Amino acid sequence: MKNKITFAIIIFALIFFLFFLLKKEAHNFGEVIEKQELSRVEKINQQKKATKGKIDLTDNIHLTWFIKSFIEKEHKIEFCESIDARYICKIDDKDYYGSDFRMDFPKNELEKLSIYINNKSIKLDVSQIYNPNHTGELIEDQFKLEKHKEFYILYAYFSDGAGTYTTNWKIKDYKSERSKLSSNEIDFEWQNNK
Repeated sequence: MKNKITFAIIIFALIFFLFFLLKKEAHNFGEVIEKQELSRVEKINQQKKATKGKIDLTDNIHLTWFIKSFIEKEHKIEFCESIDARYICKIDDKDYYGSDFRMDFPKNELEKLSIYINNKSIKLDVSQIYNPNHTGELIEDQFKLEKHKEFYILYAYFSDGAGTYTTNWKIKDYKSERSKLSSNEIDFEWQNNK
């Protein structure tokens, strides 16, 4: 009889343990589903805040662009301290362009920019392009395209009203290479020849 009671207690303990484990797993599974749903909702909200468009540069050359809201948790942010302020030094280990004082996070970022030449798409490097325009949309006046014998140069400037910076892309054989980003006044000379 003593063995039957011990056996029953062990069976009861195992059943209780299994029930507890299954309940915990069900709770964890519920959390995973909830996190996936929140992530999906965040993506939908982000898409609502995103803008895209097309800019015709010539009859057979145009740009397409996509700007999205800046999401802090998607980036590695590095801060620096001066005597009287804390500011953003780098985003994703690269210099932060798009703000004079770099005290606030960017509002948005250029996620995609492609140039189409004779209906062929060439993807352009858009890393580090934050706060590309104060309206949240790119406009034709921000760009200048120069045709050379064997290549194109696409110039651009970006600004949301402060922290203006510029760059250009050399486009040859349906590939592109971007120059450095710069806020140096001398690098804006291309605008004088528009």
